[in-house]
Amino acid sequence: MLFSAPFFSVLPTDECVLEYREEVGPDAARKFLGHTQWLVNYWLLQNAFSIGIGDTIADASTMETINQTISQAKDKVKQLIREAQEKKLEAEPGRTMMDSFENRVNQTLNKARDDAGNSAQKSLSESNNLKAMVTAGSKGSFINISQMTACVGQHTI
Repeated sequence: MLFSAPFFSVLPTDECVLEYREEVGPDAARKFLGHTQWLVNYWLLQNAFSIGIGDTIADASTMETINQTISQAKDKVKQLIREAQEKKLEAEPGRTMMDSFENRVNQTLNKARDDAGNSAQKSLSESNNLKAMVTAGSKGSFINISQMTACVGQHTI
C-alpha cells in the first residue's frame, strides 16, 4: 500500500514520488501531484499570512515618542558640532579630535536609532504579522522592524 506509514518511513522523499509513479503510472502520478499542489496553494491562500505596510505603522503615541527621541538626538549632534567648531570638544584617548567627534556623533545617532526602534517594537502587538515572523526566526530581525517602523539610522562606513 502506497500511503502506509512504513512506505513513507523507509523511502526518502524523492523516491516516494518515483515509487508512486511506478505503482499508478505517469499520468495518474502527474494528476495526483498537480491536485496536491492545487490543494497546498488553496490552503496557503486561506490560512497563510502576509505582511503589508499596515504591519509597520506605529500608533500615534509611539510615533510621538520616536519623534522626540530623534529630535533630542539631532539637538545633541548640533551641540557636538558647536563644541567641535569652537574647539571645546575633548579628544578621546588614542583618537584625533576629528575621530572623537565622529565617534560621538555615531554613538548619539546609534542610541537614538536603538531607542526609537525599541519604542516601535514594544508598540507592536503579538498578533502583528511582521513581529510574528521575526520572533519565529523565519525572516528578518528586530533591527529590520526598527528600520521599517521608526528610522533607518546612521550608516557608518
